[in-house]
Amino acid sequence: MRAGATAADATVSVEGGSSSFTTTTPTGGPPPNPFSSTTTNTINYNFRRVVMPKHMDVAYALWQMRVLALRGPKAVYRHATYRKQTKNQWGRDDPTFCVLTSLFVAASAIGYCAMYERRGVGKAAWVVLSAVCFDYIGCGCVIATAYWFLANRYMRVKSSGRGRGSTRHAGTTTTTNNNNNNHVEWLFAFDVHCNSFVPLFVALYLGQLILSPLLMQRGFICALLSNILFCLSLSYYHYCQFVGFNSLPHLERTEYLLYPVVALVVLVIPLSVVQFNPTRWVLSWYFGSEVLQ
Repeated sequence: MRAGATAADATVSVEGGSSSFTTTTPTGGPPPNPFSSTTTNTINYNFRRVVMPKHMDVAYALWQMRVLALRGPKAVYRHATYRKQTKNQWGRDDPTFCVLTSLFVAASAIGYCAMYERRGVGKAAWVVLSAVCFDYIGCGCVIATAYWFLANRYMRVKSSGRGRGSTRHAGTTTTTNNNNNNHVEWLFAFDVHCNSFVPLFVALYLGQLILSPLLMQRGFICALLSNILFCLSLSYYHYCQFVGFNSLPHLERTEYLLYPVVALVVLVIPLSVVQFNPTRWVLSWYFGSEVLQ
């Protein structure tokens, strides 16, 4: 323990015959920075692990993807709590999940190219690169940064003590105070995007690929079906975002992250009435207007 530490920093008690470790994050420290030395070191460490496949836990990443796709995100965030208790960070320290997801996105993009790309191998390579670097990683970084900012600026618990700022897992009680050290890590915000992207990928990438011969047709019914598919997929993406940030004990008002769902639901009928078909729009964006002929 550091010099000058007080009893408020760490206390040990016994509850019901089992030991319970209670920690309170000390006050002070610099304001949160997405590019702090800790975040930068973790990113550099993850990049080094990418080039060392034997150090990547593929089986665990695939298990997490299966849980996210079939059971929902809550079980995955219980593991994030364990990681915070053992490694003192909420975000992953293993890039395997992101790498595998990128490979799956690239594979699905190749499937789209096989069906719709008629402009040559160069254009197909651009589509695959865009799907991975822009759709998944690029947009993910933008969304993670926006939610990281909103969470740290507007959602952190303003009062100390138990309640929303306290969590208990297997005899361990962690109490958090509103201070600059108790902030949302940018890497955790990016992890939330990666987790939320898995069910979105299954529904909107694979599902749309299978249904695209139907969805890309003209008419109100096809536009309605396409809008419903996009609405359900993006709504569940935002729900997974909510579950991720809601798992942090030092955040409140996380239900605000569900507000985009309302807008998505409201827009389904008007967009369908004007026969705006998001499937046709996406395919024409990537493969040109001739694919709609």
